[in-house]
Amino acid sequence: MKVIDKKYDLIIYPANLVGCVTAMQKSNEGAEVLLLNNYGFPGGEITHSLCCNQFINEELLSGITLKIYNQIVEERHGLFYKYQNQVVMNPESVKYVLQQNLEQSKVDLLFHVVPFKLKDGKGFKRIHLSAKEGELVYSAKKIIDCSENFSLMKLLGIKRELIKANFNLFVSKSGNNGFNIDLSKDEEVIKYEAVEKFVQLFDLRFWVSLNIPIESQELFLENEAQKILNEYEIYLLTKGARVQLIAPQTYRLYKSERLPDFNEDIFHTNSLINENFGIEHNFIKSSLIEKAFKEKVNQNVK
Repeated sequence: MKVIDKKYDLIIYPANLVGCVTAMQKSNEGAEVLLLNNYGFPGGEITHSLCCNQFINEELLSGITLKIYNQIVEERHGLFYKYQNQVVMNPESVKYVLQQNLEQSKVDLLFHVVPFKLKDGKGFKRIHLSAKEGELVYSAKKIIDCSENFSLMKLLGIKRELIKANFNLFVSKSGNNGFNIDLSKDEEVIKYEAVEKFVQLFDLRFWVSLNIPIESQELFLENEAQKILNEYEIYLLTKGARVQLIAPQTYRLYKSERLPDFNEDIFHTNSLINENFGIEHNFIKSSLIEKAFKEKVNQNVK
């Protein structure tokens, strides 16, 4: 076990959209911030679960969140689809824009780590991480959980309940025979039993979200997702299409009955807002949390 001497004002986990925005916002306010992430890239569910289908209300976006959204839009191929307030984002553009903004900030980054224990220290909270180097221990005055799955809240003993699961992927317009096809006109493909959402992109590819039943034990959910994906892939081949890109992991939606108050030393960002947002409203949620943090700072100044 290696205990890191440096003490931070804030440790934030993970580097999803809310986590990145919160880290940069607090760093801009003068805090010493460490941002943790289990993957080697930022973006959270948008990038590691391909939750690229987002609903955007630009009137509700502001601050760092709006800046990031605009930069994604300005990226070449940053959006694969846009109609009214619905967009399908390029996950690679999301990664790139977030990484660039983080590198230009004063936020310390530590990726490829998994938190597994939280403990009290002398005036600080300690977070124990599983890393390639072994066990690492970092300390901060406050630890903020920005995760969609209440990861750090679970370490506090707070119960969470899995209520939904989806596996997202991109499907190519071209089959093995080399002919371009239009799956959007095939009712059988669109209404395939596992398909929950089916969006045709600008380049005639498709973003698809498969519903994964959650009746089985959560431990075996990825196995169930792989089984459904394999069946869907075989089905697509009969239609002359193929799977082009799959998510590294299944998206899981949880609910938690209670969360620590914002004033606690370890808390979840959901305690700042009174609404529950699905992953498709990630940018709206991020902007509202950003505003809530700003209001808290202004109240403290007064």
